[in-house]
Amino acid sequence: MFALPWYSILLISIPQTIFSLLIGFQLFNLRMDLRKCLIVAIVVGIVTYLLRRTLVIPGIHTVLIILLMVISITLINRGNILYNFLAVMLGSMILGVIEGVWCPLFLSLTSLSIRDLAIYPWLNIACFIPVLLLAVMIYILIRRHDFYIYDLNQKDIYR
Repeated sequence: MFALPWYSILLISIPQTIFSLLIGFQLFNLRMDLRKCLIVAIVVGIVTYLLRRTLVIPGIHTVLIILLMVISITLINRGNILYNFLAVMLGSMILGVIEGVWCPLFLSLTSLSIRDLAIYPWLNIACFIPVLLLAVMIYILIRRHDFYIYDLNQKDIYR
């Protein structure tokens, strides 16, 4: 894994975290205040910047970031930790799938390699722009049509 400069964290990690949270929470009909979401995204961005400079295995890096998002949201939003975990996982998986499809296609279309992304950080930003645009469109559609997979915001009818 290669280190990213601070501006890449600002332009990739923070928006990615924001839309992972917004999409995941919206799909479970959980409310997420944008200000709280931004606070969590900044914390995650700082930790991502530090983790990317260490020798953490890439899979461990992702697990640590997801756990940090769940813990941060639970502390800031005071929600149910299981609900927060589900929302964070779903939002992260959706953005992960989008990136997993787009990034290899981007590298193929531009004849670039992963090494080029490590050498030229602005290429990471260029690769992320379509992912971000698609995430914004997905969030707007979900929000506009009040779509959710399961309503975790409903009151428990058995209590």
